[in-house]
Amino acid sequence: MKRLLLLLFLLGNAPIRAQTSSTNPTAPSPAGYDPGPAVSVEVSRTHSLARFVETLAGDNNTYRGSRKAFEASRFNTPAARRWLRRYQSLDRDPGFDRDGYPAGRLGSVGSIVPTYLAASADAQDLPDLQRRTAGLLPNEVLVSLDSVYRYFTPAFDTLAWQPYAAELARLRPAYTEFLAKSQLMQKFGQLRTFYGSVWPDALPYRVLLTPQLDSKPGMGDLVFTNHATAVGNLVLLDCRPTSRMFVDGAGVVFHEMSHTLSAQQRLDLQQQLEGWYLHHPSPNGRYAYNLMEEALATVAGEWIYAQQKGRPESGEWYFDDYINRYAKVIYPLMTSYVERGRTIDSAFVNQAVGLFDQTFPQAATSYVNLFRNVLYWTNADDFQAAVQPFSDRFRSNFTYSAIPILNSARGLARAQSGEVLPVILITREHAATLKYLRDNLPALRKQRLRPEQSFVLSTTGPSGPLILVNAHDAAQLTAAAKLLEAQGHLDLKAPLVHLTP
Repeated sequence: MKRLLLLLFLLGNAPIRAQTSSTNPTAPSPAGYDPGPAVSVEVSRTHSLARFVETLAGDNNTYRGSRKAFEASRFNTPAARRWLRRYQSLDRDPGFDRDGYPAGRLGSVGSIVPTYLAASADAQDLPDLQRRTAGLLPNEVLVSLDSVYRYFTPAFDTLAWQPYAAELARLRPAYTEFLAKSQLMQKFGQLRTFYGSVWPDALPYRVLLTPQLDSKPGMGDLVFTNHATAVGNLVLLDCRPTSRMFVDGAGVVFHEMSHTLSAQQRLDLQQQLEGWYLHHPSPNGRYAYNLMEEALATVAGEWIYAQQKGRPESGEWYFDDYINRYAKVIYPLMTSYVERGRTIDSAFVNQAVGLFDQTFPQAATSYVNLFRNVLYWTNADDFQAAVQPFSDRFRSNFTYSAIPILNSARGLARAQSGEVLPVILITREHAATLKYLRDNLPALRKQRLRPEQSFVLSTTGPSGPLILVNAHDAAQLTAAAKLLEAQGHLDLKAPLVHLTP
């Protein structure tokens, strides 16, 4: 017991690191050998606590199984839920746009999250985290975060740290050894060439291990991980600490790491790629572009998996049918580029769009495809309640929002851009709002629209497809969403459907 307590103390007060790079960083590499970026594997109590709270709050890219484990525990009290609402209300990520980067690409938006999480991994304790992040966020936010972390520390220790700390300490060197012996970072260097990314070998990836809280004794034979995310140079890896099935989890890990290569793609290449896709003669060029990010990362993860297993995984590669099928059809094309040391170019785009056309001939009218890049524009008092019936039924890769409708230059500009599917939800001021929209969106002038009626209009115009819902109660919004789901695609022969009062 004394040895275990000592281990817990050491883990709780310092991050543990092990690097696969050479002990002599100045030693020359063998001729023709590119080791790829460096990588470290780390365990940090302070980082794990911050990630624990982020997970409980339901942030994107956190592991749902861990949140459910907390919700089933004695710590899920009304007071805890109030603290989580307080955490959710904090302005923790004042993001910013980067000028010149194509909209919708990962590199177009900056964030302080990587810096904050890196500080949490380096911090000895919560006061040290405050010192390291001073100036990154307002002190008021930092103090509030500290209060939230302290409130949830007992739950964290009981559910996430004490049961797993010793096993995480054993896992770290084992996973470090796997990455070194498998030479996967060298293979990752080939993916870097394909993406045309600026990522120096000396800039290490930091793999930060946290436990999946739904892991149980006897689960060590299960896959190492089925959930990871990457931000900056951090790989946030939710894992089963007793598992050593590293190969089976490699596809997930390197899929996420490939997103960072995309984010760091040369600016000129990002701009060229946007032009090659959007100016392609196929009407599906934009839709192929919208799927590019996830499809390429999926192929990257499967190619890394195949380097160890001899072939990619059988069965489903991605839980989204479009992305799954598109990744499979472009796999031979992309992997041929990777293995020949070629960077993505216009010839690749031409072939990828052609494969998209063959695979998805109905993409231009399919709601599953059109809702991938969506603008929800509404004048509802409760925005979330208004869009929920639609977001529950249609998955979106990029979701934009605008409220109100009348005289909203931002909403109008986005609706006119042709980059998204505008889904316009009118719930009040029906006459004035319909007039404003008809004056500014030519697609709405083809039909006679009466403000006192409830209806769904699915049509297209100079800027592309558009959906307009004129509803007089919340139930009609749900009915409209169900109607679109049942239709499955735009029906230009019958674009206007009236809803039952």
